Amino acid sequence: MNNPHQLAVLLYGAGGHAAVVEAAILQGNDYYVAGIFDDVKPAGTRLVHGCVQGGRAALAPYLKEGIRRAHVAIGDNAARRRVSAELEALGCELVSIIHPAGWIEPGARVGAGCFIAARAVAGARALLGNGVILNTGATVDHDCLIGDFAHVCPGAHLAGNITVGVEALIGTGAAVIPGMTIGARAVVGAGAVVIRDVPEGAVVAGNPARILRTSA
Repeated sequence: MNNPHQLAVLLYGAGGHAAVVEAAILQGNDYYVAGIFDDVKPAGTRLVHGCVQGGRAALAPYLKEGIRRAHVAIGDNAARRRVSAELEALGCELVSIIHPAGWIEPGARVGAGCFIAARAVAGARALLGNGVILNTGATVDHDCLIGDFAHVCPGAHLAGNITVGVEALIGTGAAVIPGMTIGARAVVGAGAVVIRDVPEGAVVAGNPARILRTSA
């Protein structure tokens, strides 16, 4: 039986990232999953506890009942941004999910539709835009600015005063020294050590990180 103080949330997505999000919701006391939806996985596909009800059309009965809080649990940044906009157009309110073992320092701000995983930390005065993923064990230190729909992957560490552009991806185990700027839609490879600014759309890897390619 659901805790009467918990709020219903619609979970959109049924891949691996969605399983992590559902598990975080189950660990917490803020929400319960009223329904799971996905555009690809068939109805009946099991996540962790719940099953997929269907695709976009299956939302209608829930919206009619006034259940409008939703979280887009899609790991791909561009897809998460697109689906978030589509759900908002349907009248959904995008909510952030914070694992009870995640940590938001006083003075940090978290936008709508974010996911803060277990052992992730947002430092003092850090600003996370809308739809940001701060994944398992990732840390964003003081005064960082994380753009909308960026993803800081598991075990990545950002020192203070770093700016990350919209839809950028900081790979698993990457490290970024203080004061760097990671451009919009840039990709920092797993385990990379960033000691120079990363241009918009660039893919970097290595220690120290070097540009492998840039967008046209």
